Amino acid sequence: MTTNPADLAPAGRTEVVLGALAVTPRPLAAYQDMFLLSGADLVAGPILDCPGGTSSFGARVRALGGVVTSVDPAYRLPRAELLARTRADTDRVVAWQRSNPAGFDWSYLGSPEAVGQLWHAAAEEFAADFALDGRRYVDAALPALPFPDGRFALTLSGFLLFTYPDLLDFDDHVAALLELCRVTRGEVRVYPVHDTAGRTYPRLRDLRAVLEQRGVSTQLTATGCAYSPRPGSDRMLVLAR
Repeated sequence: MTTNPADLAPAGRTEVVLGALAVTPRPLAAYQDMFLLSGADLVAGPILDCPGGTSSFGARVRALGGVVTSVDPAYRLPRAELLARTRADTDRVVAWQRSNPAGFDWSYLGSPEAVGQLWHAAAEEFAADFALDGRRYVDAALPALPFPDGRFALTLSGFLLFTYPDLLDFDDHVAALLELCRVTRGEVRVYPVHDTAGRTYPRLRDLRAVLEQRGVSTQLTATGCAYSPRPGSDRMLVLAR
């Protein structure tokens, strides 16, 4: 999100650096593509979306009869500021895509304008649904989540880990992924495994080895959802204890 880190009370390195990231409102269809979600997945059990940003995912899944808890430290911002920041960040991302067309797979994305329209619509759905109630929307951040062990049947984590290698170091990734696994009794799905330039996380093999040593199985799965034209940019990391 594009806020000063001082705007968010620090609770670990992961949260502190969130001030450099963007609050994004990805729609349900993007989640289904990124995480290979079937209709059954959406309603099979409680889902954790971390970080949730201002996505319409939770609202859409609940309308289908599912249960979703969206977690993001951005939720502590005043509502009007959160939504204004989302609009500004969406416009900033679209402008970045427009000025760097070679870095994106337009056969999947369509165009910067199409991305902007979808994201702005998703943000409106989020705004109509959002309330910081500690159940559907929770103000928290990795690597310390306020949930008991095995609380969720499925956890989704998009565009945070691996995406910003200059902001999160190896230990941050290990701590965050172990925490996601702690609160999840089924799979943890992380997308993408590359950074904003489309480069695969350079220590992915080391990371998987450490997780395996801690009792977490790992698997790389191609999703077909490619934001970048680089080979392998459509992969997600699937974790399970």
